[in-house]
Amino acid sequence: MGIDLEQLARLLLAAFLGGLIGVERERLNRAAGLRTHVLVSVGSALFTLISLFAFQGVGPVNDPARVAAQIVSGIGFLGAGTIMKHGATVRGLTTAATLWVCAGIGMAAGAGFYQGAVLSTLITLISLVTLKRVEARFGDREFTHLELTMDHGPGQLAKVQGVLELLGITLRNMDLLHEETTLLLRMTVEVPRELSKTVLLQALSDVGVTHVEL
Repeated sequence: MGIDLEQLARLLLAAFLGGLIGVERERLNRAAGLRTHVLVSVGSALFTLISLFAFQGVGPVNDPARVAAQIVSGIGFLGAGTIMKHGATVRGLTTAATLWVCAGIGMAAGAGFYQGAVLSTLITLISLVTLKRVEARFGDREFTHLELTMDHGPGQLAKVQGVLELLGITLRNMDLLHEETTLLLRMTVEVPRELSKTVLLQALSDVGVTHVEL
């Protein structure tokens, strides 16, 4: 049996479009990145293809919508795994939403609805890249990248997180690098616009941060 080029094209398109969204998430070091989005999109396309073609002529009822409905509800469990709560802050909602959209894009590609799949991908990417800047410009908070160097002591990370929470700073992303006697903390934070940088630097210094790069 030869390869069905039409079905192959649908799967490859799903992988490509899901990958575009995954690259944007990967760039921000989110919990679900390139591979996860590609797999979600391809998996959704595959399930859609199965529902359309694998059961033709089997039994009296052939209802492709049944599988599609299960994809829509099932992707929620995967998206929930990207959502994390830290204090009063909830992170991962946008990544969970992109996984949900990727499932829809994969379903559209699998069903041969190419225009819907491509347009949805473009709208999603524009929303992720552009609207974030709009929020940062007109909101009362702004995104800032911080790189903190501190001594590797007990409870040091908790002290820094406590200062950020006290100043009303929302932690969006964090990478921690351990060295023998030093901790290097890279983070993306959402800072109130009225917060003075001098106040921030002094507060971090008071809890043992030896160097800050903004």
